[in-house]
Formats: sequence, structure tokens, C-alpha cells
Amino acid sequence: MKDLSRVVNKARRKTYRQTPVASYDRIAELDHRMSYAEMTAALAQSRLGVLSGGAALALWRACYERGLRAWCYEFGFPQSLTHTVTIVEVGGHLQVHDAFFNLNYPLGLDGILDALRNGNVVTGERETRDRKIYIMDPDHEADQTIRWLECHADDELAPVDGLRRFELLWNPEAFAATHPGVPAVSRDLAARGYTGDLQFLMLHPVAVFDGEREHRDRSNLPLVGGRELRSPVAELRVAERDLEAERANSAKMIATVARLEAELAEANSRAAQLATSRGEANQSFAAERVSWLQQKVALQAHASALEGELAETRQRLSAANDLGTQRDSQIAQLRAEIEDTRRQFDVQRTTIAALESETRRLAMQLEESRRRKGLSEAEASTAQEHAIEVTHYIAPLIEELSQLQQSLAAERARTIEVENRAAALETRIAASLSARLIALWRRLAGRTTRFSAGRKWSSSEGSRRGELDG
Repeated sequence: MKDLSRVVNKARRKTYRQTPVASYDRIAELDHRMSYAEMTAALAQSRLGVLSGGAALALWRACYERGLRAWCYEFGFPQSLTHTVTIVEVGGHLQVHDAFFNLNYPLGLDGILDALRNGNVVTGERETRDRKIYIMDPDHEADQTIRWLECHADDELAPVDGLRRFELLWNPEAFAATHPGVPAVSRDLAARGYTGDLQFLMLHPVAVFDGEREHRDRSNLPLVGGRELRSPVAELRVAERDLEAERANSAKMIATVARLEAELAEANSRAAQLATSRGEANQSFAAERVSWLQQKVALQAHASALEGELAETRQRLSAANDLGTQRDSQIAQLRAEIEDTRRQFDVQRTTIAALESETRRLAMQLEESRRRKGLSEAEASTAQEHAIEVTHYIAPLIEELSQLQQSLAAERARTIEVENRAAALETRIAASLSARLIALWRRLAGRTTRFSAGRKWSSSEGSRRGELDG
């Protein structure tokens, strides 16, 4: 039996050394149909590592190849963390070996489970001579794990294909320092009444591999299916904790009840005061109601009077609106008449301005004609005075005089035409209603001027004719 135990221990230590740990993106899935040599060769060639399940399966295969009966026992909480060990039958005893941490327990499976049910942790026998390789992928490893490995590893080997490799003593403490699920599973154990040691996970089986298939029905699990795995100690701790919580809640409830009773007494006192106050309020309300009714009657009478005044005011307002409408219509009509008169006045004023401008232009033409006629008469007189002296030029002078007479006749015709146009314009100006009163004195003055000019022109013309005839 000792020899078999020694063989199993050697196989466990060998498995510990030849199954490296790795980052989570480099974990291998081993097949139980592979030989132990094929398993280790596959890990070495692909530079992969294993978790506790892979290490337990490799140890199982090593024991199986040595003719030993063995099982892989997985336990823990699937939602947070599980762990797997190898159970080997040696001389009728079930020995528990952990190839992942290189642990050997002095008690068999039955002793370990009984000790754990009683709340006692079984200290495993650790082998400190052997070392395990940790294959780390820097791109997928947590910074905390990298720092821990750099500080606690015995040696760092040469990197291969960008993978860093550390040689170290891999034990439960190293696993707790690098695995993020350990705090969660410790909280789960504490909630069930256990201490924080991960060994108590053995009381929570998940699966058992018997060499042919994996069993997960807890009622039919090999080795542990019919065992009582509930821990009275853990249940007692949970009960004590619940009792303490209930006591704390009871104390709170007692304090709450006392507070509520005090509040109830105070509320009853307030209710009595309110009842007394309500009686007084009822009396005051009755008196106020009588006063209110009286005020209501007075207000109704006043409202009736106001309604009559309102009706009369509405009638007055209607009449005022009608009168306002009539006045608005009259104002609109007057504004239209004023606007029409203003437009007529503007038209007449424009016409008068145009006529005055035309009159001024004709007067200027008349004055120019008169000036030219004076010049012509002066030239004719000069010609007659020199006729006597230049008798030998009588024929040319007579011709020139004839031309001057023709020009004088044409000028006279133009003067007459201008006078006629001036007379017509004055007539149009005189026809204007708005200009009659303004231009009355202009008409009289104009007539006097025209008559004087006509007489002067007639007398001068007669004298010129007499001189020419002479």
C-alpha cells in the first residue's frame, strides 16, 4: 500500500510539473481518451496551460495507465468558482490528490468530508520542491496578475512567440492572488456559514468523472451521491446569524412599537383636543352661517338692483353705439367731400399755375416782339433819313425798304397772334372759379395796358405811313 501511495505521489508531482498554468485565453481542453504522454505533448507543442480540471484529468490518466482506479471530483459554485481534484483508490482507501496545487491530504475522502461537515479544515501535505510554469499572454492578462508574477515568481524564462513564462511555486495562495473569482466564492461560503477557506467547496459537489462519462445528477453521483454533505456547524452559524438578525430586528420592532404607542397616545390627545375644538368651531360656524345668510339676502337685493342698472346701462350703450355709428358715417361722408374738394382745388391750382406760366411765357414773347418791332421801326426811320442823302442808291434802298416792310408786316401778324393767345389765356384764367376773385384787378390792369399799347401802336403806324407816303 505504501508503494502504491508512493507511486501516486510521484505521478501527482510529475503531473504538477508537466501541466503548466496559463492565461485564460490559452487554456486547453484535454480529452480523457488521450494518453498521458499525448496530453503533456499537446500542452508543450501548443504552449497551452490547464486549470484544475485539466490537471485532475491528466493525473487520472496517469493513475489509470498504472492500473489504479481513479475519479475526477468537481465541486464548488458554478456561478462563481469550481475546483477539481483526483480521487485514487489505494488499498481500499480513497485518497484525495490535487495535481493543480501539488497537495496530498492525510485523510481519505470520507475523513475529509466529515471534518469539513464539522467545520474543521484538513491541512494538506504540500510539496515545496517542485515548480510549475505559468504561460502568460501579455495582451490578455490582467495587470494585477502581471505585477504579482513579476514580484513572486522564482524565475522568468525566455519568452516564446510573444508569451512570457514564469517558473514559480503554484499553490492556493498564488491562485487566490491571481484569480478574480476568489473573493466572490469566499462571500458565497460566508453566506452559507463557512469560513473563507476554499476547501469547504468539497461539500458542494458539481460533477464526478468515473473514467467513462461525467455524472452531474447529484442524487446519483459516484462516491458522494448518497452522502450527507450538509454541515451542522455551518447551519448553526447561519441560524445564529439569523437569530442575531432577528434579535436586532426584534429590538428595532420593540423600539418601533414603543414609538408607535407614544405617537398613538399623542394622536389620541390631539384627537380629544380636536373634538373640543370642533365643538367650538361648530358653534362659531352656526353663528357665522346666520350672519352669512343675512349677508346673502342683502347681496341678492343689491344684485337685483345692479341687474336693473346694468340693463338700463346696456340700453344707453346701445343707443350710444347707434349714435356713434351715425356720426362715424357722417364723418366718413364729410371726409370724402373734403378729400374731393381738396383734389379739385389741387387740380385748379395746378391748372392756374400752368396758365400763369404760359401767360408769363407769352408776355415775354410779346415783349420780345415789341422790342423787335421797335428795332424795325428805328431801322425804317434811319433808312428814310438816309434816303434823301443816298438818292443814287434809291433802287437798292427801295428794295431793302420793301423787305423791311414785309418783315414789319410779318412781325405785326405775330404780335396780333400773341395778343390773341394772351387774350384766350386770360379768358381761361378768368373762367376759373377760384381765380376770379384773385385776378379781378389783373384783368382791369391788363385791359388798360392793352388799350394803351394799341393806341400807341396805331398812332406810330400812321405817322410811319405818312412819312413813307411823303
